[in-house]
Order: sequence, then structure tokens, then C-alpha cells
Amino acid sequence: MDLVKLFGSRSRVKLLEKLVIEDVVARSNTGFFIRELCRDVDEQINAVRRELMNLEALGILKSYEQNKKKYYQMNHNSLIYPELIEMFMKSYDVMKPVREFFKWRKTLDLVTISDAVLNFRNETTNNIVDIFIIGELDKIEFNNFLEKTFFGKKVKYAIMTVDDFSHRLEYDDKLVLSILAQKWNIFLRDRLEIEWTIEAKLRAKKIFSK
Repeated sequence: MDLVKLFGSRSRVKLLEKLVIEDVVARSNTGFFIRELCRDVDEQINAVRRELMNLEALGILKSYEQNKKKYYQMNHNSLIYPELIEMFMKSYDVMKPVREFFKWRKTLDLVTISDAVLNFRNETTNNIVDIFIIGELDKIEFNNFLEKTFFGKKVKYAIMTVDDFSHRLEYDDKLVLSILAQKWNIFLRDRLEIEWTIEAKLRAKKIFSK
């Protein structure tokens, strides 16, 4: 659902989306000041200030001042607070920015993501890793992307080189097989055609174990 059509302002939707999901994930209960919000939602300060004032006037947000900075956070006493939580949690599609991030990265041969990590109501998953990557990737850039996209939720990931992965796979490394055999893995990229290789290996292991 395009909530912009409902709320009439893209800036308002981006602010509410951030504040609502941050509130649910509970990364911070101290709120956010204006310039921090401008950076995170990539909007001009005048537009952000105007929307924050409107949302506070409606009782959706509340604010307080500290160290000469004004902080904003969700107002849990708002009559529509539960409805806003449900609306934004259901409408936020984390796979959209994830797919966009990996789309043009030619140095990656395999990318899998577990759909368990997409549920923001679960603080952590039982997975060995949530995202598994084969290839070369800047970890600092990736960590910054995860922080922003998953609103600070802990995401476990592993990155391997093609050589290391191939060597481990050749000897049926238990860790690699366990990661790739996790339920509900989504293969965003599979240049090595690993999905079919893993299925074959797992079938073979079941046959020989009988």
C-alpha cells in the first residue's frame, strides 16, 4: 500500500515509518532530534520541521528538550497509536531496499536472505546467519546499510570468498550446508547455481544415512 496517498505527504510518511518501526524495534526510547531525522529520511529540514510540528499538534508525537535539542518520539497515549503501528509494520517492505542494494553489485556470486529476519516484531532469529554472501563486499558500507534499512535490528550475516566457499562445499562443510539448508532462505542471487547443488547434497546425505 502506498501510504503517501493516504497521508498526503511523502515526508510525513517517511518520518512516521521511521519513528513507528524504531518504536517497535526499541533500538532507542530517547527519541530523535530534527537533524538526525533529516539525515535518516533524506528530507530537507524545513519539510521535516513542519511535519513534526503537525504530528505533535495531532497528538501522534510528543517532544522534549535536552541539551538545547528538541527530541521527538511516538506518543503511546495517542488514540490511534495501535493502528499506526499495525499500518506501518504491515506496509514496510524491507525487501525493496535489500534487492536494490544488491542489484548492481557484480562482485557477488551468491546472496541469500532468510525471510525470518523480515519480521520486525522478532528481535532476533534462530538462524545461524540471516544473510549469507559469497563474493567481495565492503563491510562498513554493508553495516551502515543494515543499520538504516533494518532500523538497528540485529542482523546476522556471513561473507565468504568464492575459493573458501568452494573448498568448504567440496568437503561438505557442516556449517555451510546448515546455512544454505535453513528454512525459508530467499536466493536473491545464485550465479553458482548453489540452490540446486545443496538440494542434491542434502538428498544424498539422507539416502546414505538410512
